[in-house]
Amino acid sequence: MTTPPRDPDRSSPERDLHGGGGAAPRVMLRPVATSLPLGYLAFGLGMIVLAADSLGWVEGEHVLVGVLLAAYAFPLQLVATVMAYLGRDTAGATTLGLFTTSWLAFGLVDILGRPGATPTVLGVFSLSFGLVVAGLAVVSSRAKPLISAVLVLCSLRAVLDGLHVLTGSSGLRRAAGCVAVAAALGAVYLGFALLIENAWPRAVLPVLRRGEAAAALDGRLSASPAGLHGEPGVRDQL
Repeated sequence: MTTPPRDPDRSSPERDLHGGGGAAPRVMLRPVATSLPLGYLAFGLGMIVLAADSLGWVEGEHVLVGVLLAAYAFPLQLVATVMAYLGRDTAGATTLGLFTTSWLAFGLVDILGRPGATPTVLGVFSLSFGLVVAGLAVVSSRAKPLISAVLVLCSLRAVLDGLHVLTGSSGLRRAAGCVAVAAALGAVYLGFALLIENAWPRAVLPVLRRGEAAAALDGRLSASPAGLHGEPGVRDQL
């Protein structure tokens, strides 16, 4: 049996990826559901638990606080993080991923630590975490200002909590708890807004998308070959 000659005008996958033959690159995606509603709602519930602890609503229950953070918020946000990466949402996955293991870390500290203990390393970590979250807020502000605002609140809460641990100020602890309540409300709003948006054919609760984020919701994707060549999975190196 002989193999029929290959049509030289037919572009191969390799030629498509590297621009040969003038064909546009093609990226095959597995359809996945958005994980952001799950991530934000789990985040909001975890943040309420942190707020209750900081404001003294659950005095003497630090072990149970740790269990809730490690057993509830951590696994749900871990699932949301993995699904966000599979859906090629790098910014969302990075944000969720950083918060994911913070729930586990804070939960284990509450479970294993002594009641009332304020280890210095925890304060240093909280301050550093707040600065990283502030950077995420700056990155998100260009296309998603509402998400950026929630991240600003999270950054402020982490900084206040870190200062409380380092100084022992009860006023800073209460301030961190109040900011945590605001961050939780914002995250829950985002979770329900994105969930309703996915279930209904149009946006109902405003999320304040701008630029490419708004265009993606309207179906106006900028899928130019030049842009696709730089995407993960298309370019030669990540």
